[in-house]
Amino acid sequence: TSVTGVQTCALPISSLAVHQTLGFIIWGIYVAIIITAILIFLWGYVVVRQAEVMIIERLGKYHKTLTPGLHWLIPFADRPRKIRWRYLSTSLLSDTPSIKHVNSSQIDMREHLIDFGQQHVITKDTVQLEIDALVFFRIEDPVLAVLHVCNVPDMIELITQSTLRNLIAELTLDEMFSSRELVNAELLEKTKGDALRWGIVITRVEIQSIIPPNDIHQAMEFQIKEERDRRSAVLQAEGDMEAAIITCKGTAAKVILEAEGEKTASVQLAMGDAESKRIMADAEAQAIQELRQAMSQVGMEGSTASATEYLVAIQYLNSLSMLTRGGQSNVTFIPSQTTDALAGILPTLPHISKQ
Repeated sequence: TSVTGVQTCALPISSLAVHQTLGFIIWGIYVAIIITAILIFLWGYVVVRQAEVMIIERLGKYHKTLTPGLHWLIPFADRPRKIRWRYLSTSLLSDTPSIKHVNSSQIDMREHLIDFGQQHVITKDTVQLEIDALVFFRIEDPVLAVLHVCNVPDMIELITQSTLRNLIAELTLDEMFSSRELVNAELLEKTKGDALRWGIVITRVEIQSIIPPNDIHQAMEFQIKEERDRRSAVLQAEGDMEAAIITCKGTAAKVILEAEGEKTASVQLAMGDAESKRIMADAEAQAIQELRQAMSQVGMEGSTASATEYLVAIQYLNSLSMLTRGGQSNVTFIPSQTTDALAGILPTLPHISKQ
């Protein structure tokens, strides 16, 4: 009985342990399921950064395009479509940039730059050149850029290179150097149409450098030097000609101005002489008038002839004093008419002087 009692007590204890173990297992399964569900739910959230988009495929088919912000995807059903991209990267140990290839689910909508290095091209006059060009572009339609094109950077580079070779083949070397802006514009126009089919907008194409062969480069430098010397000689000759013309004009202007000055001086002198003679004539007329008045007052019948004879006599007397001033001769010859005139006038001098 004791043995049987022990056995009857042991059976309930073992079943309780089994039930507890099963309970723990079930709870563990529930917790694992809940944690897994939470992780799967959280795993479905994605964040799209500013200026980027994401192409989502559901079960291998295009579903939608995610814009910047927080989004939730159905796990295992919705997957982002990756795009193959490349960019230039510079390490801290080396300044030489290297090309990095990446597969990214984030599609950058900003403007991109492709520098595809120096390319060998041949001009119309069979001159080999090395041209380095830059292409600026941005993704306009991400669906076309991801689903219709295998590799966007490579496609842009190849279409630009082929178009550039075709354009250079139609130009000579001189036209190539003198028409760089036209080449850039035409290259942009021809590549833009093909890029639009892929959802790409090419904003600018720029030829960065044109490197000719060494012999062509030396010939061009010699030609430039000779052209500069020719221009220098032409400018020197033109300068000498302008200087001679200006000197002649200055001399002519000087002669004209001197003649004008002499003319003005002569006119002023003539006007001065005329004014002086007019003043002297007025003075003489005034003297004759006063002389006539004085002669009338002394009882002489004044007349113009009498006054004139008086003034002539006075001038004769002044001339006589000039003739005898030298002192070399004591004899002076005087016309008889002068003595007769003086004889008639001299008696009136005291009366006139009183007046």
